Amino acid sequence: MAERFEVFRYAIIRIGAPPETRWSFAPITGVGHAGNDEPSAAHPMGNQAPTAGQAEPAGHVMAPDGTRIASMEPPILEIPGRGQVDLLAVIGVTGGVAAELGRLLRWHPGG
Repeated sequence: MAERFEVFRYAIIRIGAPPETRWSFAPITGVGHAGNDEPSAAHPMGNQAPTAGQAEPAGHVMAPDGTRIASMEPPILEIPGRGQVDLLAVIGVTGGVAAELGRLLRWHPGG
């Protein structure tokens, strides 16, 4: 476990809908949220983009030496000899299961 990757979370806010939490390796506001958005007619804001909140530190993940970031958002790591791993399953914020990765990746929640 030689590589450390910081993980950040932020909220997407739409009028008339509960906030949606997004995760990223980038500590900036709203990385790529437009590409993940629904069609403009699908929400009450019409053609207006949703508002993205400020990113906050969510924790970090420790990974094997040589691991690199494959995607900033959603956070995906490329692990040597293993391939790409969606970090959302590892940190437990999706329905995905990543128990077999426990020996490769360690999630440390908190700022």
